[in-house]
Amino acid sequence: MEQIHQIHDKFFKRSLKKKRIAVDFLHAHLPPALFRRLDIESLSLTDKSLVLPKLREIHCDIAYKCKIDQQDGFILFLIEHQSNAPELMAFRKLQYTVSLMNDYLREGHTKLPLVLPICLYHGSESPYPHSTDVYDEFINPTLARELVFQPFHLIDLTTLSQETIEKHGLAAVMEMLFKHYQAKDVVNKFKQIVRNSVFTQTIYQIGTPYFEDVLHYMLYSNGDEHSPSANTLIDVLVETLPNEREVIMTFGEQLEQKGRQKCKLEIAKNMLTAGADLAFIKQVTELSDEEITALVVKH
Repeated sequence: MEQIHQIHDKFFKRSLKKKRIAVDFLHAHLPPALFRRLDIESLSLTDKSLVLPKLREIHCDIAYKCKIDQQDGFILFLIEHQSNAPELMAFRKLQYTVSLMNDYLREGHTKLPLVLPICLYHGSESPYPHSTDVYDEFINPTLARELVFQPFHLIDLTTLSQETIEKHGLAAVMEMLFKHYQAKDVVNKFKQIVRNSVFTQTIYQIGTPYFEDVLHYMLYSNGDEHSPSANTLIDVLVETLPNEREVIMTFGEQLEQKGRQKCKLEIAKNMLTAGADLAFIKQVTELSDEEITALVVKH
């Protein structure tokens, strides 16, 4: 069977790689109105190879580039030559289409090309037994038509007001933090969030593990975790959430420890650059042998 596949595939490719055959093939099978929109003079064979993994019965090595309404596009030929027509062909066509678009962007283009997939079928079942509409391959085609391949739903926090976000229940804290993390006065913004009743309600309802996630984000998202402002924020957290004092203070201690470790590593790097003895560096910084060895490797 594999040899038969190769015979079909080889003949198909050899035929449609000849531009005159490809032009007549398109003229015969495309709707006349669509064919007239193609700039046949610009039709040129590409070297695209889009055979997907685990898809032996489909061969998709013929792709022509052509202007359509004066815009760049591809005409993609697919061939299927099994005795039993494979299901999900429309989805596979979609995979090929996206692959071509991705390759086009990798070439440096900034807009997607038009892609016209064509499938030549000559299996034993007649007529072709499956739908050519990818929506029909969903579990619920009606719902798929309503929801899938529509403009994606955008939640633009930059345009939402504080009052609107506060109405989003337990998701509000996350959204407020994301909204303000780049603010010039980010610490003051975070302090306002902490003092918001929504913050307190969220922390108490979701629990300590999530509170630790919130702390981590607040103290690291702006890259300023070792500044005095971080300590100020910790003080505000302790004041606002006295029941979480132990968690906050533990996190603060970890923060200080990381700061000291970073300082030691910087000192060690400078000493290495100056040519200091490794034993002396270890004595001064109190770093472990493993930490110093890692620095030497990177240095």
